[in-house]
Amino acid sequence: MKKSPGIIEKDFKRPWGGFIKFIDNKPCTVKILYIKKGESLSLQYHKLRAEFWYVISGKIRVTIGKNFNKLKKIILRGGQFISVPKKFLHRIEGLTSAEVLEISAGKVKESDEIRIEDKYGRKSPK
Repeated sequence: MKKSPGIIEKDFKRPWGGFIKFIDNKPCTVKILYIKKGESLSLQYHKLRAEFWYVISGKIRVTIGKNFNKLKKIILRGGQFISVPKKFLHRIEGLTSAEVLEISAGKVKESDEIRIEDKYGRKSPK
């Protein structure tokens, strides 16, 4: 995929799909996540940022909660959205192929991605 004006990064090498990043740390980061059907992001949390997800197309299952014992599963379809506060556990699963607008408010650092579960065996960045 070729870069276009306004796009600062593209990464489609993730096991769950990929993303296009539009803005980075000014004072938010904006991406479109492309989730493959049957794939999922890590169950994770962030200390430094909150996230907002808007489903552009497709159907996803969001797992979200303040702690591991209070996780809820919510189905979202195109046009629906959810906010993920800082320090909340969260994960997206693709029930169909899906496109999700992700807006991260706060400092986005790879070391702030604290993985709890990952079906691909990935560990938290150091």
